Amino acid sequence: MEKIRIFTFGCKANQYDGQVFRELLSRQGYEVVDTSYDIALINTCCVTKRAENEARKLTKKLLKNGKTVWVTGCWVEKDDLPSLFPEIKVFRRNQLYYEAKTSGIRGIESFYGHTRAFVKVVDGCENFCTYCIVPYVRGKIKSRQIDEIAGEIRTLIDNGFREVVLTGIDLGSYGKDTGSDLVELIQKISVIEGLARFRVSSIEMFYITDKLLETLVHCENFCPSFHVPLQSGSSRILEKMGRPYKYHEYKERLDKIRSVFPSAGFSTDIMVGFPGETEQDFEMSIKAILECKFLKVHVFPFSPHSQTPASHLPEMISEKKKKERVLKMIEVADLVSSEVKRSFIGKKSIVLIERKINQLWSGYTENYIPAIINSKRNLCGTLVEICPESMMKLENVEYLYSKKFSILP
Repeated sequence: MEKIRIFTFGCKANQYDGQVFRELLSRQGYEVVDTSYDIALINTCCVTKRAENEARKLTKKLLKNGKTVWVTGCWVEKDDLPSLFPEIKVFRRNQLYYEAKTSGIRGIESFYGHTRAFVKVVDGCENFCTYCIVPYVRGKIKSRQIDEIAGEIRTLIDNGFREVVLTGIDLGSYGKDTGSDLVELIQKISVIEGLARFRVSSIEMFYITDKLLETLVHCENFCPSFHVPLQSGSSRILEKMGRPYKYHEYKERLDKIRSVFPSAGFSTDIMVGFPGETEQDFEMSIKAILECKFLKVHVFPFSPHSQTPASHLPEMISEKKKKERVLKMIEVADLVSSEVKRSFIGKKSIVLIERKINQLWSGYTENYIPAIINSKRNLCGTLVEICPESMMKLENVEYLYSKKFSILP
């Protein structure tokens, strides 16, 4: 039996794809392993140049080490990889999904290496922000049927998963092509027996309607954590990016969410160094982090993709300047994150325990704050209620720390 290892880069949707490929390869007779393998399947990402370069370096390294290398994912859709690496075998994502379907795979049964499972409900994106390569490599909106998604979640629950994360390349567009919508999907899956918790992954602010919030607030198992991409605190830059909102509209939407979910946690993406970004524009993004009180900010520099309009704009920002701004923004974001976490000391939270770190059990609260507790019992996969007394830093991460806890059913 040939041994194969899967390397996955990128977003939650890509990680879901990686699990599908794992189950497909196992069904085809391969042994999927983490070490001592013959074949490497690299599931790539090309949203940023960094992600693309990581896949490129890994491909070169594995070929140099004599491995058989297969490549799939977004990089395959973007570039002519066989001309760059004649030795590799290329699989288009749709090809692997077709093979999975013909093998009888309608959904994943597990999620290797995770306590919570990501469930991809929609692929593709049609927003065409001026900087973004995703619509070109992921294509048009393709929504899954609600019954298929619900069946997959039931299987995951039967296999021990208590929490799922609804994900998609453009999650809020779910149902655009089928006549359904995200509200209907949530209404159906939230009542599945045994689903202790569910989350929604990255979702654009213009999809977070009052109707969606009204639906979520009535779901007892919904975890109020929201990843809402901002990209820039400057409305001028947002317009150049092709983002259909101004900063004040974004802030008003977050304020609305907080009025419905007072303890909600927020994370976001902010791009640094978009062509023409002035110091004033950059400072507006810094101010936005301070005002919105994000728990986590994914800060990344502008990456020009030749297929996108933004790559041809004037006033490109130097790599040195982008690096300086990235470092400054991360410093501010970390300070704000620490402040947000500390505001939950003394407040009750529910944590799904995921793993052990230095004799302590760790997991995430409903609003996605990392937390740790001290116990000699094996708590992996259990839900516990805590009232954290302090903060503790481990592996460069700040956790809420609680000595006392109670196990929930």
